[in-house]
Amino acid sequence: MVDIKSDLDANQTLLLIMSSVEYNDVLVDVVKQLSGNICYVTTNKTFDSLKEVFEKSKVDVKNVVFIDAISKTMKKVPDQGESVYYVSSPGALTELSLVIGKFLRHEFDYLIFDSITNLLVYQKPQMAAKFMSSLINKIKKTKTKTVFYGIEGGDNSSIIEHTGTAVDKVIKSDGKVGVEKKVVKGVGKKEVKKKIIKKVEKEV
Repeated sequence: MVDIKSDLDANQTLLLIMSSVEYNDVLVDVVKQLSGNICYVTTNKTFDSLKEVFEKSKVDVKNVVFIDAISKTMKKVPDQGESVYYVSSPGALTELSLVIGKFLRHEFDYLIFDSITNLLVYQKPQMAAKFMSSLINKIKKTKTKTVFYGIEGGDNSSIIEHTGTAVDKVIKSDGKVGVEKKVVKGVGKKEVKKKIIKKVEKEV
């Protein structure tokens, strides 16, 4: 079993590589394992879609605050809502970096970045790689433990390899939920959430 909690106890930054087929199961499994306050950055599924996935799997997300960088590319949404802050696009890397930085100041126990590979749909590989390097360096100046998701396939290898060289540990799944194929090294509470969202809105 991939024990994400134990891996994050021993490492501050992880890259979890998976196939698109197992993606939904893995994201549920990871959130189930983590206790404490979580900042969930999504460049893949919308906040509403994620809520639906978690609700169907009976995952309690009362301790999770979301940064949604995808919804505004699909529909009109406000800048913020209960438990969520919206960014204009996964391609708006400066905006996304600033917002994540503001959230990191609130000392979340964990940050989940879902996913690094979807950045390539909106930005050039060089820009996405530069963003990832900057973000990881920013995270390492905090105590927040972070797991990045990477989806295999297509032209995703470059960003996966680049991120793999910057994080503390890379884990690759073999297609079964919670099962670790190998470790790749050198590859390449409701009111509290409302207060954080409001503070970030003032800071941005």
